[in-house]
Amino acid sequence: MKYRQKLLELMLEGTDEEMMAWLEAQPLLEQPDILREVKQIAEEAAKKNGDDLNEMLEGFENFDGIIDNYEDKILDEKLAEAQYVMALEKQEKVAKKMFEQVEGMKEYAIECILTNADNAAEMRELAKLVIKFEVDAGIYNKEDWKGIDGLSPDEIL
Repeated sequence: MKYRQKLLELMLEGTDEEMMAWLEAQPLLEQPDILREVKQIAEEAAKKNGDDLNEMLEGFENFDGIIDNYEDKILDEKLAEAQYVMALEKQEKVAKKMFEQVEGMKEYAIECILTNADNAAEMRELAKLVIKFEVDAGIYNKEDWKGIDGLSPDEIL
């Protein structure tokens, strides 16, 4: 029992407030096990004195269920946090890939426009969409489009 000595110290010499402050300062995932240790220590002390905690403390027979419910809530919260982090990481990965693809389209469109390729007219339309995306995303840099007439945000938005 990892916390037995500290719990005995708090139970024998500390106040309820000190016990609660110490418990709350422990890692969340360990708190249910600590509460189980508290229960075990209390049962051992009661048995030693010939007492029955279920008779002495109303609802004590439900203590295991309460601890289990608390542990389930902690685990549910930790799972939700992990799922949130994974979703954010996935979103960042998708956004990064999207920005990389837009960058590639931009470079290709600029090259086609500047070299007057056969598809320059289509690439000019694509460039307008890329510029709109860049402006909306807050990443527009006029230097990237320098030297291409008719493609400033003021002209296309």
